[in-house]
Amino acid sequence: MSDDIASILRNIPQVEKILQDDDVARFVPVIGRDVTVAVIRDAIDDFRRRVESGASGSAEELRGSIIGACGRKRLEKLQRVVNGTGVIIHTNLGRSPLRAEILQRLAAAMAGYCNLEVHLPTGERGKRGGFAEELACHLTGAQDALIVNNNAASVFLILHAFAAGREAIVSRGELVQIGGGFRIPDIMRQTGARLVEVGTTNITELDDFKRAITPDTAMILSVHQSNFRQKGFVRQPTLRELASLASDSVLFVRDLGSGNLIRDERLPLSFEPEVRFEVAQGPDLVCFSGDKLLGSCQAGIIVGRRDLIAQLRKHPLMRALRVDKISYFILQETLLAYMNERGREVGVWSGIFQDRAAVAKKIERTMKRITHERKKEMVARVECKSTFGGGSMPGYTLQSVGVQIDVPGLRADDIDRALTANEVPIVGFIADGKYTLDFRTVLEEDIPVIVQALTALFSGA
Repeated sequence: MSDDIASILRNIPQVEKILQDDDVARFVPVIGRDVTVAVIRDAIDDFRRRVESGASGSAEELRGSIIGACGRKRLEKLQRVVNGTGVIIHTNLGRSPLRAEILQRLAAAMAGYCNLEVHLPTGERGKRGGFAEELACHLTGAQDALIVNNNAASVFLILHAFAAGREAIVSRGELVQIGGGFRIPDIMRQTGARLVEVGTTNITELDDFKRAITPDTAMILSVHQSNFRQKGFVRQPTLRELASLASDSVLFVRDLGSGNLIRDERLPLSFEPEVRFEVAQGPDLVCFSGDKLLGSCQAGIIVGRRDLIAQLRKHPLMRALRVDKISYFILQETLLAYMNERGREVGVWSGIFQDRAAVAKKIERTMKRITHERKKEMVARVECKSTFGGGSMPGYTLQSVGVQIDVPGLRADDIDRALTANEVPIVGFIADGKYTLDFRTVLEEDIPVIVQALTALFSGA
């Protein structure tokens, strides 16, 4: 080892001294002392290896790599981000946005103790989520409701409770896979139910189901196709037709998915069906998500026959699948908004019902607040096509408006990294080689964040 290399290595500061650097110390309350120390040690180890292999190195270079590594670690935390992707129900960004006023009520109501399992009118032990589940019944027309931690859990619990060791019939056109590798055949296998496939990929007739029913059949399962659509020569029985095949020994269960509670003339005729409509078609049970078109937190909501819900509520798996007090409260307040005819104010619907002019005005307000003299050279308004996301209305787009950002000396990837590393990360997309923000999914409170970030970006250029 040369004397120069040995000198560089000897002069590496101790971890405790590095922690006293102001630009490093500011990360301690953000990511925790132990995590910061681990990041510093990893950076030192990497620096030491590079120097020993002959690369040049300095104390300032080490300091910069430590600060950069701490900044990247900060981005791993669960935190607020600006959604400039135009995907309204963005699974990777937390699906539906939660209303600020609901979170404010959550802080006020859940800061201390709560009546999670106490029926206050009688003082006796109550059931979890009782009021939220009652609201779900009123809104869907079902006899009873049960809340679990997501819709995959709904499907799993129903199959395990009512079809384990027996047959469940599914159309081949509905053997879907959704995000994260959730496959209907795999889930059925884990529950102990035996899958019976009927029909073909594009055509399944009612007679296909009839012929498949045996004394060992426990269930007919209809699955919403979620994130894809079949067009052309396709046909499936209606829900009411399938319901006619149910009996005392054969249940008809509908996995609806998105959980739409809204009927509005602004929505296309082919929009996701309402839960109330599907319940009225006669299935014994319907299950759907809480954080898609319902616009609430992650949950699976099962509605349907009172006797079947009672069996599910007592099932041993319910303790593993139940939700916590915070989820019950958020669902309760969201469902109350729908009951009080304020469902269109729920965050996801605010994004859907914005017209193009309203989206464009958000861009105008943003540009007015950016004072950089060259902003018009670096920002161009463009037409965008927003999507629903979350498995809702695949292939259907909404006309929107966005901005393309082109900063001299920076590639689109550079701009993406810079805005992602912002104090409040900004997530956009790259189209035609240009970094783009679709303002349909930009919230009003996001505008100051974008103004600050773009001003800093332009000034740095």
